[in-house]
Amino acid sequence: MRASKIDQNDYLVITHQNITERKLIEEEMAKLSRLDGLTNIANRRFFDEFLEHEWFSCRRLKRPLSLAIIDVDNFKMLNDTYGHQQGDECLKSIANITPGDIAARYGGAEFVLLFGTTSLKEAESLLYEFQHTIRLLKNLPELPTLSIGLASIYPSSGNDTKTLLCKSDELMYLAKRKGKNQLCSHLISS
Repeated sequence: MRASKIDQNDYLVITHQNITERKLIEEEMAKLSRLDGLTNIANRRFFDEFLEHEWFSCRRLKRPLSLAIIDVDNFKMLNDTYGHQQGDECLKSIANITPGDIAARYGGAEFVLLFGTTSLKEAESLLYEFQHTIRLLKNLPELPTLSIGLASIYPSSGNDTKTLLCKSDELMYLAKRKGKNQLCSHLISS
C-alpha cells in the first residue's frame, strides 16, 4: 500500500498563549492566602512559616528571638457594648500600628509579634512604646487595653519554637491574672 502525498508531510503547529493574567491572579491568591481577611496583616499559617525561618536565622547568628502574644482585654464586652463593627475597627486599628518583624492575627482578639535578633529589653521597649501609641488612638469609642506576654530565647538545638510560643502564651495569661493592661516578660534560658 502506498501512502498518499499528504501523509508524507510533517506539520508543525505553533500556538501562543499569554499567561500574564493567570500568573498575576496566582500571585494575588498566594498573597491573600498569607493575610488575615479582617486586619490585612499576616495570618497564623504565614506567621508559623516566618517563625521557623527566623528561628533558624537567629540560631545560625547566635542572636536572640523575641515573641509577644497580645490579647485585647475585655474584647467581648467591647463587642457586646458597641457592636461587632466597632470590635472590627478596634482590631484593625491595633493591627495598623503593631511593631515587630512580623505581626499576625493569632486568634479572635489575639495578635502575635515576632522580633528577630532582638533582646528581651529591646522588645520590651518597643512594646511599651506600642502600648503608649494605643492610648493615642482617636477612632474608637473606648480605648482598648492589652495584656502582653513576651518571651525571648537564644535558639539552639536544645529548644524549639514551641517553647517560645508556650512561654509567651503563659506570660500573656499571667498579665491577665495580674489585672490586665500590662506586659509580663521572661528570658528563657537554654
